[in-house]
Amino acid sequence: MIAYVETNFLVELAYLQERCDSCELILDFAKAGTITLALPAFSAAEARFTLRRRAAERRTFQESLRKHLREISRSEPFRGLSVQSGDVVTALVAGDDDARDRLEAAIETIEEHGITIPLSGEVLRTARWHEINLSLSSQDALVLASVRLHAEKSDDRKCFISQDFKAFEDPAVSEELSGVGCKFLSNFTDAVGYIKNALRPPK
Repeated sequence: MIAYVETNFLVELAYLQERCDSCELILDFAKAGTITLALPAFSAAEARFTLRRRAAERRTFQESLRKHLREISRSEPFRGLSVQSGDVVTALVAGDDDARDRLEAAIETIEEHGITIPLSGEVLRTARWHEINLSLSSQDALVLASVRLHAEKSDDRKCFISQDFKAFEDPAVSEELSGVGCKFLSNFTDAVGYIKNALRPPK
């Protein structure tokens, strides 16, 4: 079975978000060799950019917040507010290095135990078609093109897991995926159940 994932799978793991435990289980399936985990190369680059952008935004907001706290703390009713808010201000940028390490570990795991789908000329051309005809963003079109082109070359059971349901649950997109035998799953936790069921031996 091939399970395709994209940028939000990596970001979920990097930031330890709500469904990161389910993402870890999907990685474990790949490590055990029970599924083939496939990631568009574009998604690895996009996830790295996302982490850098978020870190920069948080640092900018942290500096702005520090400035406003210093100003307001000059007023008698708010004396000490700057000190009291210290943990919140620090938390804004804490963990950026850990998030980056978790991201790189996830990418390395997929490279070692799965497949990275290259950003080829064929992917770029197909993505442009998807962008124009399916009204997808450039990023989502590249992901869909990577998944679709890889999936059409395999007879294995296939699923595409992404929590970007607004982009990929569109009927026209679903038709593109189902045309190559690929089921779309919009929830990482549901995906774990789907994979377990698919791996269960027939009675």
